[in-house]
Amino acid sequence: MKRRLNFLLFALLLCGLLPCAKATPAFAETAEQIYDRVARQFRDALAISHKQRKMDALYQCIIQLQNMKPENGNAIQDKCHYLTAQCYHYRYDTLRKQADLTAAFTYYRLLAKKFPQSPLADDALFLAGVLLMDTKPDEAYDQFSRVVSEYPQGDMKLKAAQKMAELEKAIGMKRLTKRDAFDRPKGKPDRRALRQSPPPQETEPAVVELDRIQHWSVNDYTRVVLYLSGPVTYEQNSAAADPKKRRLGTVQIRIGNCRLDSGLKERIRLTDTILKEIHATQADPTTVQVVLSTEAVDTYRVFSMQDPSRLIVDVRGKKPARQPEERKPAQPRQEEAASSSMPSLARQLALEVKRIVLDPGHGGKDKGATSPWGIHEKDVTLALAKALKKTLETRTGCEVILTRTRDRYLSLEERTAIANAQKADLFISIHTNAHEDRNLCGVETYFLNLARDKESARVAAFENATSTRKISDLEAILHDLMLSTKVNESAKLAAEVQSRIVSRLRMRYDTIRDLGTKQAPFYVLLGAEMPSILIETAFITNQREERRLRDRHFQEYLASAIANGVEGFIRRMKETARAGERP
Repeated sequence: MKRRLNFLLFALLLCGLLPCAKATPAFAETAEQIYDRVARQFRDALAISHKQRKMDALYQCIIQLQNMKPENGNAIQDKCHYLTAQCYHYRYDTLRKQADLTAAFTYYRLLAKKFPQSPLADDALFLAGVLLMDTKPDEAYDQFSRVVSEYPQGDMKLKAAQKMAELEKAIGMKRLTKRDAFDRPKGKPDRRALRQSPPPQETEPAVVELDRIQHWSVNDYTRVVLYLSGPVTYEQNSAAADPKKRRLGTVQIRIGNCRLDSGLKERIRLTDTILKEIHATQADPTTVQVVLSTEAVDTYRVFSMQDPSRLIVDVRGKKPARQPEERKPAQPRQEEAASSSMPSLARQLALEVKRIVLDPGHGGKDKGATSPWGIHEKDVTLALAKALKKTLETRTGCEVILTRTRDRYLSLEERTAIANAQKADLFISIHTNAHEDRNLCGVETYFLNLARDKESARVAAFENATSTRKISDLEAILHDLMLSTKVNESAKLAAEVQSRIVSRLRMRYDTIRDLGTKQAPFYVLLGAEMPSILIETAFITNQREERRLRDRHFQEYLASAIANGVEGFIRRMKETARAGERP
């Protein structure tokens, strides 16, 4: 009997029905584990559509972060401050309560003060400025100015400079020079230095700075990107090369209301490519001139992108054949000259698809969309691209090149430049979709054109890292580029790939929703010289589809479906070409 009673007491103790003198938890969460758990709860909270429940969930995140013991979380205190500030920031954006604004601003500033070397410090200062733009623009200006002066190599510098320019234009604030920023005595800012004497309506537009120049160049193609602190107007012209006078050809860009950044390298020399030199000069106090010196200019084009503002210059040309001076080269007939500079009909119709460039979306610091369960788009797209590369090489015999083979950051303009420089015959950018409504699911494929509906504009805005308002600004750019972009071929490729993905996945998986073939102005497709598409493979924010995206078998099956679409596109183009060749 006694043995039975002891056994019963022991069982009750295990079940927690009797108090224990000194309970010891089975395990204690580390600070990193607590942070990761709260970060997941934060992402879950953002997906809640009900306003009050979302606000309550964010407040619970704040409580958990504030209850963390400082001595256990020193290594991630900057992350905890940032996440706390984000919670308060979202609450302020929804409820517009002063207490939430004050708390968010305090945590952003505390992060920057205690952890100035943290990669989140410049983000915190920038967001502190964003918080104050409507209520205290002069203090907001101070925060943006700190980002520019204290973190000149940070990824928020250009965005902060753009916000400064917006404030200058809106309320007549005067841009601080670098010397002003460092020479001004520490303490309370001199507000008088931030104001211009004329009223806002009489102020001139803020001067934009040319901050950085980047280029990608091969034997017959070059892309130059001019990074600016704000939108600009520009003029362009070119001059042909003159081999007899040993004079290079030039492409000239004159940028109005602009000045050179003091740290910019004004002259960049290159060898072994058609581009020989990039030379930026201050033509006059408000005009910057950039001259590209090349051996030959067959075609060139200039267009702009936003967030950050930049001008893209694409140049195509061939090195002139070196002829003996005493012999005058024979002039080709007009039709021969045209054929030498234009791709053949077969190549235009994709009959010679030998090289395909795959672009795994996002990467490095750009995580892309994140699922409520902590999976990043950048990791999924890289895994999908690697699976697709193997399948395409086996099935088509094409050379397949990835824009990135590891977790590294690439700008949108660099991805297209890689495809152009490699003379790719097809360009396929791979992404996952995302939406705050977790019930949304499906696959859709895009080609470059103007968006025809709000959802396409939303997806393009997300992938471009810009706003839906600025999507409409692309219309003028696209109208200029449509003649040189393979829109029809891209539309056919998109339709073929979309159809094969849906039909093949439905053979093995339930609830595959066909969202169709769509068009939208994606920056990553802008300027591509070959048929190009962007695939939104599935919704990473949908639990079922996120689980599939992580599954290797699904990745391989999806890769096989995309490869089927590519094969179908090539086959249809061949049939079209043969029909056109009949007498």
